[in-house]
Amino acid sequence: MAGTLTEGDVLEIIRQQTERFEQLEAENHALRAENARLKKKIEELERKKHSKYAAPFSREARNPDPQPPGRRAGVGIFTYKTPPEPEQVQAIVSVPIPNTCANCGYTGKLIFKQMDKAWITDLKAQGARLITEYHVPVMTCPICGQKVRGEHADLAPDQCGATAHRHGARLQAVIQTLRHEQGIPERRLPRVLELTTGIRVTQGAINQAAVRLARDGGPLAVQVGVLEAQLQAAPYVHHDDTGWRMNGVAAWMSAFLSNDVVLYRANPQHTNAEVRAVLGDHYAGTLVADRFSVYDSHVFAETKQQKCLAHLIRNADEAAEGERTRLGRGERYARRLAQLFRDGIRLHSAYRNEVVSRQGYAQQGESLTLRLDRLLNRMPLKSKTNERLRQGLLKQHLTGRLLYFLLDPEIPPTNNAAERALRSVVMARKVSQCSKNLLGAITYTRIKSVVETARLRGEDPVSVLMGLQRLYVGFGTETRQTAR
Repeated sequence: MAGTLTEGDVLEIIRQQTERFEQLEAENHALRAENARLKKKIEELERKKHSKYAAPFSREARNPDPQPPGRRAGVGIFTYKTPPEPEQVQAIVSVPIPNTCANCGYTGKLIFKQMDKAWITDLKAQGARLITEYHVPVMTCPICGQKVRGEHADLAPDQCGATAHRHGARLQAVIQTLRHEQGIPERRLPRVLELTTGIRVTQGAINQAAVRLARDGGPLAVQVGVLEAQLQAAPYVHHDDTGWRMNGVAAWMSAFLSNDVVLYRANPQHTNAEVRAVLGDHYAGTLVADRFSVYDSHVFAETKQQKCLAHLIRNADEAAEGERTRLGRGERYARRLAQLFRDGIRLHSAYRNEVVSRQGYAQQGESLTLRLDRLLNRMPLKSKTNERLRQGLLKQHLTGRLLYFLLDPEIPPTNNAAERALRSVVMARKVSQCSKNLLGAITYTRIKSVVETARLRGEDPVSVLMGLQRLYVGFGTETRQTAR
């Protein structure tokens, strides 16, 4: 019969429909993947638009062929630090003649070969320039013929030849204090020193001196290890992060702060692993931090925490502002939460200022806890913003992390101390373009940790760095690596 489909026709139709279905399915899969990629891109752009942690001069991809640091061969003017003029020398030190050969162990009279000179340009306590000339006897061992140089506490073993003229401990300590305490960028330090002291120093010399001071195994690195151990034993530690960059890639700068210790760390990520790398896996004190998801990890399940009430007030105020133009009483709920947290901060301040007794503190603390229970333990709210806020706070309240300071008045209710510790880092980020490499980040954080800790303890950072500089003299050999 005309128009009747044969079995072959039906099979052909089925084959065509199957091919069409497979084609549409492939297109649908590709469109879903593209949609997911675009959503992720939009989220990243929105986060960068509203984030306060974004580091400046960010770029999505690194340069595959970056220029190496330092002066290129044959470009620019290169000179060694020249010896001072004789009339500039204000003190002369005669180094004792050595009597022991380090090569063969011979002890006795050595053969005089020559008298070398070395210089150290430093600062007096009053800020005036001081140039000291050292007369270093160079002897020859009569047994092995090895050259033996005289030693002095202020001179490095390799301080001779083109590097015989160096900067002293006080000058280097002043340079690092100007950078890390006063926030003067490294590239501006040479001009500042020339204008104030008349001493000429290059940015490269400042950078290399900082690398030598903060190198692995040196006195300053050991001191940073001591600070880390003191943090782990502290009754409470503040922690916060801000954006940073290393090798042109987005990273994080962390600040750990106790009552008398500040420790900085530059990390490529912001996870619980970086926190545990400093505090250890079983920190017995209280961690004061914000509500970032890192601190909700199961690895911190047994760690006592105090969430920053200043952050909670900000979250509640933002929720109230969003509900202000809408009908209903959604704004009132967020305002009551913000007021409760403000009352908690005021109560803690009154106790620390001895306006409220320990008994009164406990009684008012119970009242605050009951108010918070009534606000959080209720039926779901109509406002999505308020309900999201309520659920987030309830999760923290059930673990005792919102009002823990009421149980232990020594625990601060806010994380403002960590944010203040990061303020100078944020300023440095704006003018330094962060760290050019990992070595530069390590050098920056180690020296800054020592300087800021000294300031927190009421000590003179210059004196602390001078002591570490003197311990450094004689440690290892000079490195030529460059950090930024």
